[in-house]
Amino acid sequence: MKNWFRLVYFLSLMVSIPIFSQNQVRFISENDGYGSFSDRYYTNGGRLEFHTIATESNLTRYLLSGYNDLYVGSNDNTKHWMGLSIGQEFYTPTNITKADISYGDRPYSSRAYFGNSLTSWTDNSSVTTELEFGMIGPSVGGKTAQKKFHNYIGSPIPEGWDSQIPNAGTFALKTDVRTFYHPYFGTHYNVNLGSANTDASFGFIFRLGKVGRTPGPGFSALQPGPPILKEESNGFWYFYLNPGGTFQAYNATLEGNIGDKRRFSSTQSGSLFSSNSNLYQLDNDPNTFLGNIVLENLSKDNGNNTLERFALFNLFLVQGSNNPNDLAINYLLFNNIFNSAEQIESGLRIFLIQNLLEDWNTLGDQQRIIALYSLFRPEATKLNPVAKYLSYELLSSYILDPNQRILFLELLRQNFAETEGRTYVAGVKRAVGFIRAGFVLVTDGGTLFSLNYSYSTIDFQSAKGLPQQHQWLGFQLGKVF
Repeated sequence: MKNWFRLVYFLSLMVSIPIFSQNQVRFISENDGYGSFSDRYYTNGGRLEFHTIATESNLTRYLLSGYNDLYVGSNDNTKHWMGLSIGQEFYTPTNITKADISYGDRPYSSRAYFGNSLTSWTDNSSVTTELEFGMIGPSVGGKTAQKKFHNYIGSPIPEGWDSQIPNAGTFALKTDVRTFYHPYFGTHYNVNLGSANTDASFGFIFRLGKVGRTPGPGFSALQPGPPILKEESNGFWYFYLNPGGTFQAYNATLEGNIGDKRRFSSTQSGSLFSSNSNLYQLDNDPNTFLGNIVLENLSKDNGNNTLERFALFNLFLVQGSNNPNDLAINYLLFNNIFNSAEQIESGLRIFLIQNLLEDWNTLGDQQRIIALYSLFRPEATKLNPVAKYLSYELLSSYILDPNQRILFLELLRQNFAETEGRTYVAGVKRAVGFIRAGFVLVTDGGTLFSLNYSYSTIDFQSAKGLPQQHQWLGFQLGKVF
């Protein structure tokens, strides 16, 4: 039923587009890689738009003009433009070389949508309202798209897309309002309602340059706002600064679909050995190598401390135990259990293979299975539960007594069963601050070029030690014809 409704709605829009009218297109692209910033959080966004003058018979104007009038009253000079858009957004955690879930980090998620908007302009104000129908989850193709892009530019392949927020349909009603009290100063706010995200933001706009008499085009793919409003033979250009803040009530890219029973939130480190685990605490003996402080530090992974934690692993879980394994096997066990199955770089891989070949004849079947799978696991796939179970089994056989080991492995099996098919989600951070800056040029002929810089505090409740901000660059290209 929903698909039929969307089809009828789309066909009705096509019929209501005037053939002989002023039209325009706009393309927006954003990526944290454009500015060589860290690859994390909101990592990529793109949007393609088509706009046309909305006559009185236009379906979109008929549906949304009354709503727009609530924000900006119409008069004889009010202009109305109808827009159609498609867009996508990709989100990743701090360290994309980890295959397992990084608890306390942002989950992987991807979203795509189709939008239908109406922009209404008065002399100094604009309001853009968009009805958006979309999809979140693997069907969007975030895993394939980012993998291909990273292969093309030579960046590390993102390994954790298999744990992304699952498929769900989304709907949103988004409103962007801009009012200028002076050509160089105005206010800006957004109200978003729906299953994609529900939030409200407010900010100020400062401009400097040949600003013209229009509110100007929107800022980014996340808040596209109005398109170009071209005045005949009257181009404009300006630099802008847009500081502000957002209050979030709901965000599907963090929390998954509303009511989704497969989602769960956890502060555990991802290791059953962790002292945070509610399954089993190995602190019965104050002198044991499995002291809670050691395990907590082993499991604290910020992406930059792998060697330090591996040294800790060797000191407390290898030396002094009856562990007979050489360096390669112990590193692979550490990587699978405490290091979120991080992608192994080519130089380290060669070193580990050489080490394994020297001792291959002395290895047991389980060690060989772990070695082969861990070294040659397919890219961009999560660690197989069987391989993880074998890793725990090997390590626990050297550091636990038989009774502890049986209990530990049974609890591990139960944990795998309970979490199978469930998706990690993060808590929403209610208050988010942002600063945007950029340059806008619209020529006399109606060609748009814009460069945009965005800085934002994080939008989720993070574990300690994670970056609390993110920044990215974007550009816009457009043309009135």
